[in-house]
Amino acid sequence: MTVNLNLTKLVLPTNHRHTVSGPLGSKPGSQDVGLCIDNSGLRECSTVDTPPTTPEKSESPVHHRTESPPEILDYDFSKLDYELDRAKLLGSGLWSDVYLAEPISPQPSQTILTPPATPQKSSQPSCALTYAIKTPIRSDAHEVFQQEARILTHIHRHISSESFVVPFHGLDPRNSALVFTALQSGSLNDLSNRMSQMTEVCRHQELVLHFPNLAHDLTSGLDFLHATAGVIHADIKPANILLSPSPNNPKHFQARYADFSASFQSESSSSSSSSSSDSNPTTSPLPAGGGTWTFLAPEQLRLSKTDNTPTPASDTWSLGLSLLSLIILGSPYTAACGDNAFRLREAIKTGDPLGFAAMDAPARKRMQACQVFVDFCRLALQKDRARRVGSGDWRGWVGRQGWGEGVGGVVACEV
Repeated sequence: MTVNLNLTKLVLPTNHRHTVSGPLGSKPGSQDVGLCIDNSGLRECSTVDTPPTTPEKSESPVHHRTESPPEILDYDFSKLDYELDRAKLLGSGLWSDVYLAEPISPQPSQTILTPPATPQKSSQPSCALTYAIKTPIRSDAHEVFQQEARILTHIHRHISSESFVVPFHGLDPRNSALVFTALQSGSLNDLSNRMSQMTEVCRHQELVLHFPNLAHDLTSGLDFLHATAGVIHADIKPANILLSPSPNNPKHFQARYADFSASFQSESSSSSSSSSSDSNPTTSPLPAGGGTWTFLAPEQLRLSKTDNTPTPASDTWSLGLSLLSLIILGSPYTAACGDNAFRLREAIKTGDPLGFAAMDAPARKRMQACQVFVDFCRLALQKDRARRVGSGDWRGWVGRQGWGEGVGGVVACEV
């Protein structure tokens, strides 16, 4: 008997193929085969796996991680160096000696032998630039230097910093020294000492010439530190205000802040200082440096840390007292306290430096001759720090008086 089997052709979608697993058989040296079903029907095919397709590159942009700026700027002595052996000692402090050093060409590397090259003119300024090198003199000064270098690096990230702060070139990793541009006109304290050698008429004329520009520079600089850089100086005094000839008028001085060994960043640096200088004290750890007694604000002699921690308001007081000392040529407490430290402390607590200054006849006469300058200082010398002028408002007050570059000598004062 004959049996007829009719196999119906299985029709599948185009390009569709299904493989039935399991080989039909293998021969030595042959590939494994299986049953494949596609539009042509059932047939034998290879079951060798196809390698995976290489993934294509993404069209999306690649984001590279940017390096954060250094916490401390290192001095690059490979470009311009200095030597301390022949440097002149400018002064000494609690933590440091400061030397005046001329820049020199960097020493050639001793590891690479090359033929001598024709001397090239340095791209760095040489004659116009002199360095002030601040070197540590105590083993425990290194922490203070590290802290000051951090603050200065932070400040100098702001493009306008060198208008208000002595230019900083970095921390020298070879000796832990801080390298600055030297300013050639001394400090506010030096100016006061020079004026004290003049006759009263010449002293008065010198004060009228310089005070408006100094007030303009220093209030602008204080507002920059507080509102822009978010830094509390914490040791403003005449010795830490350095002078150089004004780039616009050599008869005038440009005043800038120096010595940030006691400085720190305020936690409230993002808030404006224009309405009030009474920012909440920071809880950031303070460096090992500290302020100078005569120029401390009254609240800084209290026992509470909330009161005695430096604030923008205490900086304002210190600047006001520094400029008052230029008017009267000395400390306002000298006549009443002399060299007695206990009396000085109690006088500071009263918060009335103008009253103490008036006890001395020459100082009283000098204040009366330039009352507008005294009014400027009085804005900062309020015992209640909440009533002290903020740096922004103080700067605005100076602007309304017309004080600034090139206007020294037009203030209405009496001799």
